[in-house]
Amino acid sequence: MLINILIGGQIMNNMTSKELVYAAIEGRKLENYPVTAPYNYLSMNDHWEKITGLPYWKYYEWLITSPEKHGEMYETLYEKWPFDIFNAGDFCKDEEERKNMEVVSKNGNYYYHFIKEDRYEILNRNIHESHEANATEQKIFTKQDVCEKVLVEKAEVAIAKGKMDFTRQAVDKLGDEKFGLLGCVINTFYSCSWHFGLTNMFAMLYEEPELFEYLSEKILEQNIERIRALASTGGDAIWIDDATATNDMISPAMYERFSLPYLTQQVKEIQRLGKKAVLIYFGGISDRIEQIASTGADVLMMETSMKGFVNDYDTIAKQLNGRMCLTGNLNPYDDIEITSEDALSKVIKKQVESGRRYGKYITSTGSPLTPNSSVDRIRKYIDLAHSM
Repeated sequence: MLINILIGGQIMNNMTSKELVYAAIEGRKLENYPVTAPYNYLSMNDHWEKITGLPYWKYYEWLITSPEKHGEMYETLYEKWPFDIFNAGDFCKDEEERKNMEVVSKNGNYYYHFIKEDRYEILNRNIHESHEANATEQKIFTKQDVCEKVLVEKAEVAIAKGKMDFTRQAVDKLGDEKFGLLGCVINTFYSCSWHFGLTNMFAMLYEEPELFEYLSEKILEQNIERIRALASTGGDAIWIDDATATNDMISPAMYERFSLPYLTQQVKEIQRLGKKAVLIYFGGISDRIEQIASTGADVLMMETSMKGFVNDYDTIAKQLNGRMCLTGNLNPYDDIEITSEDALSKVIKKQVESGRRYGKYITSTGSPLTPNSSVDRIRKYIDLAHSM
């Protein structure tokens, strides 16, 4: 049954958010377009206290609570910021791990207390800075190392352990109304950095390409199982972050050898499981659009032009020619955080007009929303985008 969505006093297409996103991916003509931002759950982390009214330590408690309570919070988060696409955060602690953890107050700070080990880990007041850092040390030197250290957990094992419980609850709460973009899979190329070290990884492309490919195959096995586990939770799409496989980092030839074959296999598996495949690139992609399109993925998200590269929306949309849904790539700092409301309205309108001209369009920023963008400004961005 069709329902009306009222945004800023305007009825949007007589569709739910979910239906609206599917229509945009299919290239149907729309009066208004759906709106999102990459990794929008990270922005919700940045503004946790203002959005929820809860202290920072409650965020960490939320990560280890019961799946039912975890799922309920998504309703609060997406009521404040009504993105049409919801991101289920990558919270993959299994049930046993969660039961072994509690949040405790000690000496004026809050900690995770690991009960069995009686170990304490201080909780960072800045949630944005609490995420895992890049690996720097090389851990893999031989094919034998790959076999011994890069282990593949079957999807059914991860599901049985409860690693998908939180994602499933998020889908249960929001999946009827909103388009569910399930957890992210990092493509094999960047994932090699966790084993080679981020700097060493690029040297390995030249010094030991066969080892790089051998490791990539093993990571591909891991990713396929993760895709299968994620797909079991419901939802609509799974995205692949092809980090550093861009023209500011590697050549097209390197991309075709070390990234594209593995990326394509993951796209095919996502689609085989009945989900939409979403690719995201933070970096320049203008010289490898044909290769990206050859994967057959459904949606492409690209970074705004910066750092010496240019990702021009009109140029890339014209080249794609409807083969993929190309989301907008507004600059989250220049266009959202610091601009005037009038300028914000104009820049959104300009990109919506381009999207409408080429078809298959979703309004989006090209990078995650900045931590200093206010709660009100982000809501303004959503409302303005919905009205155009």
